[in-house]
Amino acid sequence: MTALRKYARLEGTALWSASREDQRREVVVSFGDATLVISDSRSAQVLSHWSLPAVERLNPGKRPALYSPDGDPGEVLEIDDALLIDALRELQAALKPQRGLFARLRRPILAGLSLGVLLAGALIVPPALVEHTASVVPMSKRVEFAEKVRLDLLRAGARSCQSAYGDPALGALQRALFQNPARIVVMRSLPADQPRVQHVMGRLYIIDARLLDEAESAEALGGAVLLAAQRSAEEDPLRPLLRHAGLLATFRLLTSGELPETSIRGYAATVYGAGLATPRIDPLLERFARAELSTRPLTDNPNRLDPSLAELQAVLRARDPMGTEPVRAALLSDGQWVSLLNICDG
Repeated sequence: MTALRKYARLEGTALWSASREDQRREVVVSFGDATLVISDSRSAQVLSHWSLPAVERLNPGKRPALYSPDGDPGEVLEIDDALLIDALRELQAALKPQRGLFARLRRPILAGLSLGVLLAGALIVPPALVEHTASVVPMSKRVEFAEKVRLDLLRAGARSCQSAYGDPALGALQRALFQNPARIVVMRSLPADQPRVQHVMGRLYIIDARLLDEAESAEALGGAVLLAAQRSAEEDPLRPLLRHAGLLATFRLLTSGELPETSIRGYAATVYGAGLATPRIDPLLERFARAELSTRPLTDNPNRLDPSLAELQAVLRARDPMGTEPVRAALLSDGQWVSLLNICDG
């Protein structure tokens, strides 16, 4: 989209508070892929992602402009930069036609799918419905569903790991691995089955705390995250969620843009117990090359990091994209790696 490309490198300062009780802090505001990215002005740690279509202005026509994400008026962003305000308004206007098109197509899509239900067999229609629905769900909804899956894990007994030094280390890992903003979290007491790293959807990556003990370096951990990213590129992570939600819930998402809360419950345990597909080697190696990361640390102890690595071990070593290049600087500094290892200690 032209507007997104126009403001891809635009950033500016603002004031942000996570809740009404929190003190405002200076942040840097930039634009991602249909998202507003809020980062700490000193550490550059990503503090929050807002979906651009869901950003609401609280005081239209007044300065400084006050914004909040849809449904959370307690989180407030104060912008006094006229260029940022105009850019945000233009980007939201540019994104509106996409939502409008989705809304206008609901009735004809619903009519066509209803006819398909009558004509097709029961074993053919649900996969087609899942495939079509997944193809039209926007990123803002995927971010919303990813957060609901994370909350479902918490309800099932998992625990989030956070610390004053570990969180910035996670932010540094994210910036080293991905060109677009992503959210990486560490959780403990997850289901015992693999995978140790799961790309839920909406650029949310969940790392099992046990992987911090199993990975021998930040580079091995980073490689496991890139492996999860490639899997999700080949198999849309929204599809298994829709299969879990069922036909009626998927139909409701397609026609109303909403997925019932009850249809997501229990999904996290299901996806964490699923088997792991072996990703395609060429695009996986391209991800390592873009991150300037060697594949060797990932293959040093494949059975502990990821069972699917056993059959990829030889080719990942032989075709290491950094094999003939000087070793780049460490993915994380020693201090950052130690902070990340201790993130679950509070």
